[in-house]
Amino acid sequence: MDEHDVAQPAAGHGTAPIEHELDVAVSRARAWDAYVHGMTDWWHAGWTTSGSGLDHIEVDPHVGGRIVERNRDGREREWGTVTDAVPGERFEHTFHLFHEGDHTTVTVEFADLPHGGTHVRFSHHGWNESNAGDRAGHLDWAALLQRYKSYAQHI
Repeated sequence: MDEHDVAQPAAGHGTAPIEHELDVAVSRARAWDAYVHGMTDWWHAGWTTSGSGLDHIEVDPHVGGRIVERNRDGREREWGTVTDAVPGERFEHTFHLFHEGDHTTVTVEFADLPHGGTHVRFSHHGWNESNAGDRAGHLDWAALLQRYKSYAQHI
């Protein structure tokens, strides 16, 4: 667990947000671009419905835009819809991958660090009675965000 990770309930159940914070040694603009436009490169293919058949993850980074997983055989799976997008500051979208019930929401905020780099605050929230049973399946965000950080710092 990263020094900035917020403690999570041990069982992974309940409705508390899944929250993480990390520092990335790049500008806010580059951190935002890496998160939004580089998702195909940093997201683990094993954590998609396509698996090794993943072609790419398409993100339309405008309010109302879709996030779509595209398989090599042309099939697609919509992950969510962009609800807020301010380049270099904030990216928010609904999320409906690997859980039943109501969609959840992912919010990512980007802030300057005093001596350079970017502080990234991540929250996966909107858990309720209809979807909380699948919350434990989303506790891998720490690993995904480390992949994101590595990608952002090396592109």
